[in-house]
Amino acid sequence: MAAKCPVCGAPMENNSCGYCGYKEETIPNSATVPPQPGQPFVQSQVIINNQTIPNPGVVPGVSKKNKMVALLLCIFLGVLGVHRFYVGKIGTGLLYLFTGGLFGIGWIIDIILIAVGSFKDQFDLPLRQ
Repeated sequence: MAAKCPVCGAPMENNSCGYCGYKEETIPNSATVPPQPGQPFVQSQVIINNQTIPNPGVVPGVSKKNKMVALLLCIFLGVLGVHRFYVGKIGTGLLYLFTGGLFGIGWIIDIILIAVGSFKDQFDLPLRQ
């Protein structure tokens, strides 16, 4: 299981979050040179500043996808699964496309879920208001 971003909760790949832009800093292991005989060993201090500058458009724990856009796509094109493609759920979007929104039942359920705010994106984050 991939590590989750501490800012938005999305899965991280290669120590960075493709969703909010958070980057985890790593410090390479530097080779230590042994002290010369008769000289004391001095260990250097490493200070890590792990501050990130948050992206102003990203709210931690909330999707970048807009709830109203998803609702309108679901109402007008939900039978084709367009709203599911919009939030990144490609697999179920294809399922909706080939089954007519799961024979209309899934389409109606999705309209209700989006309207009440329970619908989530591909990273299991609630949609932005």
